[in-house]
Amino acid sequence: MGKEEEIAMKIYSKSLRWLTPAIMALLVSDVSEVFAQARPTAGPKADFQIKRIETRAYNPRGGSGESGRGGSEAGRVPWKLFECEFDSQPEWADEVEVRWYVLMAGKQQTLATGQDIYVYVKRGRRHVAGMLMHPLVMERWMGTTSQASLDVGVEIWVQGRLWSFDDTKHTRKQWWQQFTPQAGLLMRVDESPFMTTLYADYEWSKYTTSKKQ
Repeated sequence: MGKEEEIAMKIYSKSLRWLTPAIMALLVSDVSEVFAQARPTAGPKADFQIKRIETRAYNPRGGSGESGRGGSEAGRVPWKLFECEFDSQPEWADEVEVRWYVLMAGKQQTLATGQDIYVYVKRGRRHVAGMLMHPLVMERWMGTTSQASLDVGVEIWVQGRLWSFDDTKHTRKQWWQQFTPQAGLLMRVDESPFMTTLYADYEWSKYTTSKKQ
């Protein structure tokens, strides 16, 4: 090996001494960045989050109609009242749509659906949405009323985006998507006979008379 070749080899060896660590550091940095991007990170808290879904019997008249004659059979049987409590993060929100899915298991399974849209939803907790079912609906589709067992699912949509969903069994699945919906079997609070006694318990529906004017 000539002198010139020896000098070239020395220069090459010296260059490897600093170049190799630099290359390794670069590779490690790239790999770390890839793994960092692949690793799931905690996103921002959902603007609307369902906290509670509850079903209970409701009959404030105690079996007496407005006429005082005891009411009809339908008037003596409690309705079903559905409630959904949720939290909200935006300072104010309009067009907060709560969609309801109530599965009635009688001779055949029937999925009752309904929705209400709320306005002036202020940031905070314990917002409550409500929906009602007439006792004759349960008797017609389930063959029973007071002892009816119902599975209830709820979705919260805002401006066409699904923000939150849950159900009474907390399955974390939108099981209602596998059923054919039957509209007209649920009743909004503002269109029910109990509007005057229940309106203060729930958010302001855009369907109320005052909002239509």
